[in-house]
Amino acid sequence: MSRRIFAFRSIAVLVLVWIGAVGGFALLSIRSATQHAGEELNAAGVGLHRIVSQRVAQHDAHLTSLAALVQSADPPPREAVRQVALAIMRFYPRIVSVRIVAPGAGGSGEVLVAAPDGAMATPLPAFTAGVFAQAPGEARAYADPAVPGRYFLGKRAGAPNRPLAMIVEIDPALLVEGEERPEATRLRLDLGGHTLVDRAAAGPQGSAALETLRFERAVDSQTQPLRLSLDRRLAFAQGVTPGPVFAFAVLSLVGLLALRYTLRQRRDARRSRAVAREAQERSLLLERETRLAHASRVNALGELASGIAHELTQPLTALLSQSQAALRLAAPGGDAQRLDEALRANVREAKRAGEMLQRMRDYISNRTTARIPSDINAVVGDAAALARSDLAQRGIRLELELERSLPQAVVDPIELEQVLHNLIRNAVDSLEGTAPAEKTIVIGTGTSGGHVVIRVADTGPGIAPTVLPRLFEPFFTTKADGMGLGLSLCATLVERAGGSIRADAGATAGAAFVIVLPAAMPRMEAAQ
Repeated sequence: MSRRIFAFRSIAVLVLVWIGAVGGFALLSIRSATQHAGEELNAAGVGLHRIVSQRVAQHDAHLTSLAALVQSADPPPREAVRQVALAIMRFYPRIVSVRIVAPGAGGSGEVLVAAPDGAMATPLPAFTAGVFAQAPGEARAYADPAVPGRYFLGKRAGAPNRPLAMIVEIDPALLVEGEERPEATRLRLDLGGHTLVDRAAAGPQGSAALETLRFERAVDSQTQPLRLSLDRRLAFAQGVTPGPVFAFAVLSLVGLLALRYTLRQRRDARRSRAVAREAQERSLLLERETRLAHASRVNALGELASGIAHELTQPLTALLSQSQAALRLAAPGGDAQRLDEALRANVREAKRAGEMLQRMRDYISNRTTARIPSDINAVVGDAAALARSDLAQRGIRLELELERSLPQAVVDPIELEQVLHNLIRNAVDSLEGTAPAEKTIVIGTGTSGGHVVIRVADTGPGIAPTVLPRLFEPFFTTKADGMGLGLSLCATLVERAGGSIRADAGATAGAAFVIVLPAAMPRMEAAQ
């Protein structure tokens, strides 16, 4: 379950990183598109501003030419002025009308020249009186709310005592021709707070705008202070191009998946190396423990040599005595029945000595034996027979409490004898400070829940509670000259047989170790 949750979290993180990368790329695309569109709008605005400024300057030049013609004679040559005005209007359609006005009675003006003729019927603008108040030769632009979409350029001319007002009507919409206007932009021309031209952007405007770009600059003219404005709405589809974003999304997803696969392969490789290293270390430790077990058996053999020699002395003495009796009985007239008994006794004692020597060879040998169904009581008896003489010399009683009809267990008898011998030696060490009358080691067998149980107990001081959790740790010991591998080796050998070993925490006095081994009968039934 934990692996599934971990994998889900990894995929979730991968998706979040991928979404973040695609979002970042989209933001960069928007920023790049916005910057590019802003540069385009600024370049178009600068070009259009230059064109409008040039055309506005032409209005001042035309007004100057007309002023010179008006002031060439007194009274001014009306028809000549009119013809020149008509000619200017033909070449510059944005100049709608030209009027030369003299002051009239009651403050009204008198139109001296009007081009075209229809302008005669158009009322004079309300600002006409203001043109007469200008300085001689001064030109000024006016916006009349009564005439929307137009602005006027007024200039005072004539003699000081007979001023004339020159009024030129201009259509600002014609200052920018159709092909000169940037695409998808809103164009505005303002004069003194009055909007003269307001052209909406061409094309559909329903899509959401990421940003509105703006260019605004005053026209380069002292007499006609127009302000040019260009607005461009950058749509979402213009800022985020689907093709590159989709390609980046696919490539980034493939890259992240490849990265995740590579990281998982590296992680699995590290785990495999760690597992192999641990297995190798366990193998080396097991090999060292096996060698140590062999060395321990060889070392223990020296301790048991005197006891074994004593044990062998008895059957050899019996063999000698029975052999001498057999020689006497073999003489003519001997008792044949007693001779048969003497020979049978010799065979029995020889087998006994051979069995003792065989146990010695098996115990000290380093060969690997197979785990077979074994009589646990017999294995306990063999281990007790090897240790009994040494224990007797140390004044320690060894008692066996073996349950009859004990089921067999699949074990390596030699390894189990090694475990029992190590536990007996630990018990011997713990009994060093105990009174001789109380030195006792009890080995018992029994069954519990389909398992064979072996219990090795002593009457020593017991195990300290602080030591109990670390008993089976390698190299942990409470002995001054100990190596701390005896109980660790016992645990390894018992676990290799499929069993377990523990210190009996319920022991009322002394120390007790409990070995639990699976009974052979359940295993055989399971195999069938």
